[in-house]
Amino acid sequence: MERSFAIKAYFLFLFLLALAALSFFKLYTVQAANDKDHPSKYQKMWSRSTPLQARHGCILARDGKTILATDIKLARIVIERRMVKDAKGTGEKLAAYAGLSPETIAARINDPTEAASIEVAHDVSIADAETISSLKLPGVFTRYYYQRKYPYGAKFAPHTIGYTCQKTELSIGLESKFQKTLTGVDSKANYDTDGLGRIIPQTYKGGKPVDGKDVITTLDPAIQQICETVLHDRIGKTNAKWGLIAVMDPNTGEILASAAQPSFDPNEYARKGSKGNEANPLVHFAYEPGSVMKPLIATAALDRGWINTEQRFSCYPTLKIGKYTIYEAEHDKNPAGYGEIPIENVIIHSSNVGMAQVGKKLGQHKLADIFSTYGLYERTGVELPSEAKGIRPCAYDDLGPNGKWPEIVTACAAFGQGIAVTPLQLMRAYCAIANGGWLIQPKLVKNAQADKKEAKVGGDAIPLDDGETLVGENEAAASHKVISGAVRILSEDETARMRGILQKVVSGGTGKLAALDNYIAAGKTGTAQVPGRGGYAKGKYNSTFIGFFPANEPRYVIIVVFAEPKGSYYASAVSAPAFHDVAERIAVAKEVPPEKKDEIS
Repeated sequence: MERSFAIKAYFLFLFLLALAALSFFKLYTVQAANDKDHPSKYQKMWSRSTPLQARHGCILARDGKTILATDIKLARIVIERRMVKDAKGTGEKLAAYAGLSPETIAARINDPTEAASIEVAHDVSIADAETISSLKLPGVFTRYYYQRKYPYGAKFAPHTIGYTCQKTELSIGLESKFQKTLTGVDSKANYDTDGLGRIIPQTYKGGKPVDGKDVITTLDPAIQQICETVLHDRIGKTNAKWGLIAVMDPNTGEILASAAQPSFDPNEYARKGSKGNEANPLVHFAYEPGSVMKPLIATAALDRGWINTEQRFSCYPTLKIGKYTIYEAEHDKNPAGYGEIPIENVIIHSSNVGMAQVGKKLGQHKLADIFSTYGLYERTGVELPSEAKGIRPCAYDDLGPNGKWPEIVTACAAFGQGIAVTPLQLMRAYCAIANGGWLIQPKLVKNAQADKKEAKVGGDAIPLDDGETLVGENEAAASHKVISGAVRILSEDETARMRGILQKVVSGGTGKLAALDNYIAAGKTGTAQVPGRGGYAKGKYNSTFIGFFPANEPRYVIIVVFAEPKGSYYASAVSAPAFHDVAERIAVAKEVPPEKKDEIS
C-alpha cells in the first residue's frame, strides 16, 4: 500500500515538474526570447518608440542675422486610452488646451473603435505642453516636433523663400532648391514605461538627430522692405494682374531684393497646403518685354559694327511691312513722327519704326546671335527651381526655332515683341550694360550649393565672323575691369556710350518720371502688347521699366513690371515712377553719395 502510494506520488511529482518546465519554457519564449512572430504582451503594453526630429536649418538674409525661415518647437497631446483611469476628469483638464469639449475627449477615450493611441491636439505651445505634463495625468503624453515658421509672412519675398508643407510634402522656392542642405537627419528613441507612463531611465536608448545647415541669401532686408512697400502701394493704384520689383548688384550678380504681387503667407501654406499665387514672376513668367529690348540690340549691333552712330533711320508714325503696319506709340499725338534720326534718338524717343528698320537691316541670324549672346534663350542658372527659358521669336505659321522668320517677325523682335524673356534674364542683360560688358551669373545664395544643378546656362561671347572685331574695344578698355566668373560680351566703350544714352532717356525721353533728385539714373521704358488668341489681346499691355543708378558707377539695377494694368498703361507713367520711389529710398537707406547733375555724359 505504502509502496503503491510512493509510486503514484513519484509519477505525480514528475508530471508536475514537467508541467512547470513546460510553463517556464512557454514563459521564456513569449517574454524573453523576443520571437518576431510572438511579441510579448509586455512589449506591447510598456515599450515605446518616439521619433527624434532634426531641426531644419534657417534661411537668413545677407546679414546672416535676419531670419527669413526657421523651425519653431511645438507639441501635440497624445492619449494612450488603456492607461487612462478617469476619462471624464482627463477630458475636463485637457479641454482648454485641446480646443474640444470635455465630453468629446472622454467619448474618444472610451470609444472601443478608436486606436489605442489618439491625438487630441497639435500646434500646442511649449508653455502649455509643460503645464499639461505637470498635471501628470495617467495616459496623457506630450510629443514635441518642429514646424516651419516664416517670421515676415507675406511681406518678405515669399515667392523666393518659398515654403515647405509637411502635410502635402510640397516645397517651393529656396526651401525646395536647398532641401537637402536645410533638412537634418532624424533619429528615434526606444524605452520602456512604468504603470504611470513614466520613462524607465535604464531602458532609454536613443540616437541624436543631426540638425540641418543654415542658408544665407543675398537678399538685403532694407532693400527688400523698400521694394515690398512700393510695390504694395503701386499695385493697388494700377490694379495690375501681377507686379514685380527686383534689385540686383550688376558687379556681383547678387539679387538684393525680389518683391512680387499678389503675395501669400507661407505660414498658412506650410500648415494647410497650396492656395495659389506661388509662381515667382522673376523666373517663372516669360513675357514679351517691349521697348526695353531696344538698348540691348542697339548696343550689340553698334559693338559689332553692324550699324553706326552716323546712320539715320526714317522714324515716321507708321511703317508698312507686307500686310502689317507698325505704329509708333501715341502716333496720333505726333503725326509728323521724328523724321530722320540716329540710333541714339531712336532709343531716347523709343521709336518702334526706327528699331523695326534696325531689325530688318540686321536680319534673323544676327538678331538671334544677339539674343543668344545675352543668354535670353537659356536659364540663368539662379538658385530657384523650375526657372523658365526665354521664348525665341518664331513665325506666325509656327515654323519653329530653325525656320525662317517672316520680315514682320524680324522687325517686331527688334523692339521686343514676338520674343519672350523672364524679368531676371532682362536684369542680367542690363547688368552687362551697367558693368562695362560682362554677363554675370545671378545669385540668390551666399554660402550654400543648390541640391540640383541646372543643365546649361546662357551667355556666350558675341560670335564674330572672320575679320570682325568689336568696334568699341581696345586694349586699355578691355583690361580696365574684370569680373570674376563672368563672360565679356560687350566692349567697355560701347556700353559706356549706351549708359549715356539711357541717362538721356531719363533726363529728356520716355523715362522722365524715373529721374532722381540727387543722382543720375539711366534706364528704359517698355510697353508691350499681350499675346492672345490669334494675335495680340485688345487693350492689354505689360509695362516695364528697367534702369540703374548711380549711372556713372552703377550699384543697383532695378526692374519694375506691371502686367496688364488698368487705366493708364504706358510704362513711362506706370513703372518709371515706381523705379524713382525705390531708387530714392535705397539711396537714403544705403547712404549712396550724391552725384553731380553735370556728370551726365
